[in-house]
Amino acid sequence: MKKYKTNQILEFLSPSLIISYFFIHNIFLVLIGIIFSLYLINVDNINSIKRFINKILLFNIVLKDSNENDNKRNSSSTDIKSIKKEIKPTLAEEIEELGFIPSIQKRNNTNEV
Repeated sequence: MKKYKTNQILEFLSPSLIISYFFIHNIFLVLIGIIFSLYLINVDNINSIKRFINKILLFNIVLKDSNENDNKRNSSSTDIKSIKKEIKPTLAEEIEELGFIPSIQKRNNTNEV
């Protein structure tokens, strides 16, 4: 009921603002009247665009939240993998794996000591 009364007031206000130019000679009132009338003509299109934008924003927020939750779930497994990669084996571990003491220079692939 309130919406109908508001639209009815705007319907009478917009032409009255445009006609007021003949009495007050203020162009700003005419521009405001034109803006009100354009709004009243396109109110359905404006509301449909608002709903469409809200759906897109809501979908993006839900998608973003789900991606963050997936990242949190996967972060624990990637942390373990990255820790294993970052730890360099000690000299004793390298000797156990390779069977000889590795040289500082990686150019030598021979089993020389």
